[in-house]
Amino acid sequence: MMATFGLGKIVLYAADPEAVSAFYARAAGLSFDRVEGTRRYESMSTGGTSLVIDLALEPLARGRRECALSLRVPNLQAVASSLREDGIDVGPILERPSGVFASLKDPDGRDVELWEPRAKPVSVAPPPLVDKPALDAPPLPPAPVPLPPDLPALVDKPAPVEPPVIVDKPAIVEPPALVDKPPVRLEMHSALDLDKEAAAATESATKAEGEGAAAEEKRGTEPPPPPPMMGAPGPVVTAARPAKISTQGGTKISLYGANFADGCRVLVDGDDCTNPKRLDDFTLEIEAPPHAPGSVEIVIENPDGQRSVIQIVYDEGPSIERFSPLEGSPRGGTEVVVEGRNFEEGCRVTFFGNRAPEVVFESPSRIRFVTPPQEQLFHGELRVTNPDGLSALAAELFTYRLATPYAREVSPASGLVGGSKRVAVTGVDFHPQCVARLGGKQATVTFRSAESLELVTPRANEPGLVDLEIENPDGQITKLEGAFTYEAEPTPPLLVEVRPDRGYCAGGQTIRLAGDNFEADTVVRIGEVRAISRTRSRHEIEVELPQRTQPGLVAIELVDRFGIVVRREDAFTYESRPAPRVDGVTPRNGPMVGGTRIVLEGDFFDEHVFVRIGGQAPKRAVVRSATMIEAVTPPSRMSGFVDIEVGRGDAGNTVVKNAFRYDPSPAPAIDSVAPNKGSVEGGTEVSIEGKNFVAESAVLFGGKPAQRVKFVSASTLEVKTPPGKNGEMVDVVVRNPDGKEATTKRAFLYDARYRS
Repeated sequence: MMATFGLGKIVLYAADPEAVSAFYARAAGLSFDRVEGTRRYESMSTGGTSLVIDLALEPLARGRRECALSLRVPNLQAVASSLREDGIDVGPILERPSGVFASLKDPDGRDVELWEPRAKPVSVAPPPLVDKPALDAPPLPPAPVPLPPDLPALVDKPAPVEPPVIVDKPAIVEPPALVDKPPVRLEMHSALDLDKEAAAATESATKAEGEGAAAEEKRGTEPPPPPPMMGAPGPVVTAARPAKISTQGGTKISLYGANFADGCRVLVDGDDCTNPKRLDDFTLEIEAPPHAPGSVEIVIENPDGQRSVIQIVYDEGPSIERFSPLEGSPRGGTEVVVEGRNFEEGCRVTFFGNRAPEVVFESPSRIRFVTPPQEQLFHGELRVTNPDGLSALAAELFTYRLATPYAREVSPASGLVGGSKRVAVTGVDFHPQCVARLGGKQATVTFRSAESLELVTPRANEPGLVDLEIENPDGQITKLEGAFTYEAEPTPPLLVEVRPDRGYCAGGQTIRLAGDNFEADTVVRIGEVRAISRTRSRHEIEVELPQRTQPGLVAIELVDRFGIVVRREDAFTYESRPAPRVDGVTPRNGPMVGGTRIVLEGDFFDEHVFVRIGGQAPKRAVVRSATMIEAVTPPSRMSGFVDIEVGRGDAGNTVVKNAFRYDPSPAPAIDSVAPNKGSVEGGTEVSIEGKNFVAESAVLFGGKPAQRVKFVSASTLEVKTPPGKNGEMVDVVVRNPDGKEATTKRAFLYDARYRS
C-alpha cells in the first residue's frame, strides 16, 4: 500500500531572509520564529502548510523562479486595498474559473499570487422515496435554520439552500446539522496545487449546475422557502502588525481584517484603547498602551456587540543607556560602543537611517560597530533592533565632525551694493555643503574644491566693509573680518560719438569713442567681440577695430569694472574692402638682372597688400600711402613684357597686363683680378674690375663660389676667395643672374706661403 504524504512546509531560499520574512509577515499576516544560531525563519502554524525562509547558499538572481506561491485570502478586494495602503505594490484583480487573482513580488523578486476561491454551489440531495405515501396533503415548507449568534459572516447574504423535491408522500427528513465555520486564514499552495484545485472547482461547479437543473425540473413550479434571517456580519481580524511590541507602549499597531464598523471599540487586555483610528472596513490603527511582558488579547467589538480577537506579545525589548564616542570622522572607521540591556545576538544597528555595516555582539549589555562613511547628514539617530523586531532609540545624536574650515582671501574684495558680483574665496577644509554669508546675508555658493569656493554676493543695505563667514554642515564656522567692501552704485559710462563710424571687415583700423565716465579698465565690445582698447582720458577711448566676416551695422558695448553694461545699437558699420587698384607703373622697363626701382600708383593700398612682378615677389615692396607703393624688380630669365599683380587676401586682386618690360642685359666682362695670389685657406680679399656687373652676380674660383661677394658698381666687385690647393692656378668666373658670364683663365694662384 502506497503511503500518502501531506505538504508540511514550503521553503524559500532568499538572499536576505530577514527582509523576505518581514515582507511575508506584512503581506500575509504570518508570524515567524528565528531558528537559534541560523538565519532560518519558520512561520508559526497550528495546522496545514507552514512557510520557511532560509539563507540561500549561493547568490540568487533577482526574479529567479525557483518557486511560486499562492496565498488563499477570504476577501481579495479588502486584502489588496490593505496591502496597497501598507506600501506593497499589488497588481490588478483578474477573473478565472476557479476564482479571482492578483499578483505581487517579494524582496527577492519572487512571484506571489493572492487567490480568493469562487464560492461552490450548495446542493441538498432529495429525501428517499417510500413505497406507500403516508400523507395525502403536501408537507409544509421547512422552517428557517437559525444561525448561532457568534458565527462571523464574511458575506452579506448566505448562499440559498434548495428545498427538497416534493413527492406524493415524502418521508420526514431531519434538517442538516450546523457545522462551525472555520476561522478565516491565508492558506499557501504551490502553483501545481492551484491548477488542480481550479480544475476541481470547475468540475464541481458543472456537476452542481446539472444536479440543480434536474432538481428544478423534478420540483415543478412549487415556490422556494423563505431565506433564513441573518444580522450584520461581525468583525474579523486576521493580522496585527507588529505582533510583538515594547512594554513601554507608544507603538502604533495596525489591525487588518474585515467588517470593522464605524464606532467599533478596541480593547487591549480588557481596557478600552484611547482613540482607535478606523481607516476603512478592513484596517484599524491603535497606539499600544504600556503593559507588563506577556501575551495580551486585542478585542475588536462592533456597536452591535459582535467581537473578534487576536493576540499580541509584550516584551521588554532592548534599552540604550549610553554610547561612545559621540562623534567621529565623516570618512567612517570610528568604533562606537553601545551599552544598555536586553541586547540579543543578531541584533542590528540602524545608524542615520541606514543599517550599520557590522555589529559585534559582546553581551546583552554591550555591542559595538564601526561607523560607515557619510557625505550628506552630520547629526543622526542611533537605533538598536533585536531579531524579534523590538528596538530602542538612543537619547543622544551621533555627530560626524568635519575639519575646521579656514578662509584666507576673497578676490576681488569689492563690489556694488546691488550684489550679483562673482568672487573667489580661498582657504582650507571647505565642505561641498558649506554655507557662506557676507555681512550676515547668505551668498550663493559654488563649491570648487576643499580650498576654493565661488560666491555670488547678496545685495547690501549700504556701502562699507562686511565680514565673511563660511559654515560647514557640522556647524563649525570660519570668520574673515572686513573681507569684502560694498561700494555705492557708480555713474555708468556714456557713449556720445564714434569716429569714424565705419570700417572694413578686415579690421585693424583705429577708431575713437567719445563720451564720459570712461575708466582705465572699461571694456569695449564691437559687434559682440571684445576689442583691444586704450583709455586716453575720461572722455576718449582709442580702439583697434576687430575683424568681422560679414558687413553690416553692429552695436558697441561699454562695460565698467562693476559689470554695468552700456549698449548703443547700430553704432558702427562694417564694409567690404574694395580690391587694390593700379593706375600706373614708373618706369616701365629695366634690365633682366632686376634691381630696377619702380613706383606703383593707384588706390586702396595698405600694409597687407602683396605685389608680384612677372609672377615673382619683388626684392622689396613698401606701401608709402593708400595710393603709392615702391618696389624693386626681381631678376628675370627672359626678356620681354610681364604682368604686375597687386592684391589683398580679403578683397581680391588687380592684374595690370604687360605693365613692365625686361630688357636684354649684356654679358659681364673681366678686366683684372688683383691680387692674383692668395692663401690656400681662402679668405683672401680680391678686387675684380670689368663691366656689366650686377648686385646678384656670382663669382667662382676654380668652380668654387667665393665666400663673400660685394657689389660696388657695375664695374667693380669685391670678393673673398674660397680655400684651394697649394700651387693650383684656377680660373675666375663672374656669372650674372641671367646666365651670362665672363671667364679669365688661370687668373688666381693658391700659395701656401700666404696667410689670410
